[in-house]
Amino acid sequence: MNQPIRPPSPDEETIQPQAQLTNMRLALMTLKQCMAVPESMPRFGLLYGFSGYGKTVAAAFAAARTNAAYVEARSIWTQRSLLSALAASLGISHIEKTGPLILDQIISLLCQYPRPLIIDEMDYLVKKQSVDILRDIHDNTGIAIMMIGEEALPAKLMEWERFHNRILIATAAQPASQQDVLALREHYCHSVALSDDLVMHIAKSCRGVIRRIVTNLERAQQMGLDDGRTSIDLEYWGNRRVDNGELTPRGRAA
Repeated sequence: MNQPIRPPSPDEETIQPQAQLTNMRLALMTLKQCMAVPESMPRFGLLYGFSGYGKTVAAAFAAARTNAAYVEARSIWTQRSLLSALAASLGISHIEKTGPLILDQIISLLCQYPRPLIIDEMDYLVKKQSVDILRDIHDNTGIAIMMIGEEALPAKLMEWERFHNRILIATAAQPASQQDVLALREHYCHSVALSDDLVMHIAKSCRGVIRRIVTNLERAQQMGLDDGRTSIDLEYWGNRRVDNGELTPRGRAA
C-alpha cells in the first residue's frame, strides 16, 4: 500500500507551532470548514494575499494539523508535472507514464484513503491552465482542497466558471497583527531583548509584511549583539531606516 508523504511541518519552517500567527489560524479554519461540509457540497477553499504574509508557513501548519497532502507548484510545471507532484505527495511510489493514468491513480487512492489537499502557489496553475485537473480530483473524490495564492488569485479564477462556482470559502490573508509581531519577537529574539516600541515601529514600517518584519527583527538583534547590549529600544534605534523594500532616491533598498 502506498504510504502518504508527510507534509512540511511548521517546526521545519521559520515559525514554530506555539507561535500561531493570524494567517496560520485562518488557513486551518479555511481548510477545516471545507472538510466539515458534506461531500456533496463544493469543498474548495482559498487563502490569498500579498507576498510576505506568511501564507506558505500557514499552509504547512494547516497540512500538519489535518494530515493534508501538500504540493507547492512551480512556474515551469506542465500538467503532467502537477499530476506527478500530486501523486508523489500522496505517497504513490510507482507513478504511471501518462497524465490520464496518473490522474486515475490519484483519484483511486483518494477514494480509498481520503485526505485533504493543499496546493500552494496556485497562481502558476492558473497560468498553465491546470485548474481543471483539480476540479476532476475534487468532483471524483469529494475531498477538501485548499489553494494558496497571491492577492489577485480570486479574480484569476473567475475566468474558470465551472471551477470558481465550486469555491466554498475564500479567505484573505492578513498583515501581521500586534499579537503576531510580539510572537515573532519571542521566537526570533533570544539574545537581545527588543522593546515593544521598537518592535511596533518595525512592524508599522514594514506594513505588516511578516517576511520583512522578521528580517528587521534579526537585524536589530544583531546590532545589539555587535554593541554588546542585552536590550535595545526605539531610542537606541534612532533614525536608522527599516528595510521595508522601498527604494531610496539613489535606487538602493531603504
